[in-house]
Amino acid sequence: MQFEKIWMEQCRATAAIRERFGTAAALDYLIGEKLSSFAREADRRPEFAAELPRFQAAIWTLFNRFELVAYLAERRPAARKLLRRLLFVS
Repeated sequence: MQFEKIWMEQCRATAAIRERFGTAAALDYLIGEKLSSFAREADRRPEFAAELPRFQAAIWTLFNRFELVAYLAERRPAARKLLRRLLFVS
């Protein structure tokens, strides 16, 4: 498996997490944990950087703008700033 493509499986897992534990848990999993880690890795490895836009787009298919904005509003300022940049949310 190409580790830079692991985000696909993480997106699939998010649907199950959302159904079982709710939207907040799904957002924490995919954005708080997985996207943040993936973005850090993308800063160091070009294969991850190439996949980052696809991962970002997939997140927008799983969550609507209101869910994303509400999630970001609850983050600490430093985390909120980073995640806003990663999710293209102003």
